[in-house]
Amino acid sequence: MKKMNLVKFGLTAMSAVALSTVFTACGGGGGGGGGSGSVLYYPFETVYGDVCTTMEATPGCTFDRITGDRITVSRDPDYNRTGYGSDDLWFVQFFADGTADVYDQYGFYQYTASTSSFAGWVGGNTIGVGTTGLFWENVAGGTYWLGKNGVLYNANPGEGNYGQAINDQNADDASDTNFAAIQSETNEKLVKAGADKLMKEYGFKEDKARAVASALNSWAVSSAERGFTTDKDMDKTFQSVFGVEFSSALAAVKDLQSGNKASMKALTNRTAAELGLTPSQAQNFIKGMYKKALANWGLDADNFVW
Repeated sequence: MKKMNLVKFGLTAMSAVALSTVFTACGGGGGGGGGSGSVLYYPFETVYGDVCTTMEATPGCTFDRITGDRITVSRDPDYNRTGYGSDDLWFVQFFADGTADVYDQYGFYQYTASTSSFAGWVGGNTIGVGTTGLFWENVAGGTYWLGKNGVLYNANPGEGNYGQAINDQNADDASDTNFAAIQSETNEKLVKAGADKLMKEYGFKEDKARAVASALNSWAVSSAERGFTTDKDMDKTFQSVFGVEFSSALAAVKDLQSGNKASMKALTNRTAAELGLTPSQAQNFIKGMYKKALANWGLDADNFVW
């Protein structure tokens, strides 16, 4: 059996790998680039860089998260839906008097609206993104494609932002992305899947299973969105998942590495009490959570007993 020299390669590093794979083991998302990749990734962001919890372009979600650039009309859900590209979208003709005529994809007039009724209206004939005026534009006399969800795209050939989305709704009210992402319907489904597996495989009660799955998903979303994790993130997640402080776990594993099992047994009992498990269930849970992480280091979790 290979020696479990956790001190050599660092329990912190191993724990990061463990937490990045643990939610996959629970049946939920992968984590922060280390798991199966099933942590939900949202493709759009606001002008402020806040992630939008939508898989479709909407007013307020008009920048590409990978490039940071404003999206173009080809990203709209209705673009080319019947094979005609932007001609599948409705369009709007704006006038200097503050009104606009709206036409369907066939060019038939539908209704007249006030410029102020379009998302991102700043005032007068101005529609745009943000609060500085940098991405504002005067739409009077211009023509714009009207996307499925209300996004306006510049349809004026020769203009520098031709094809780009121009409007944004409530961008100045954008909030922390992770909180929004964690509450999304899709991530709620991932949490439920993780909780169900915890109950089935390790004997968790529903409330504890959901708490653990939620903590893991929160960490996974945060890591995936930011591209990194902090010691504070690790401490918070470790406490939520295993019911013990990360520092205590580190000390216990160091003792176990040197042949002293007492600390690890005590730690496992604390985990069992915190999570409502028997000591044997808690030990299986700990092994299960670290199984893939240990395997990445050429170690077999089933060979470790305490």
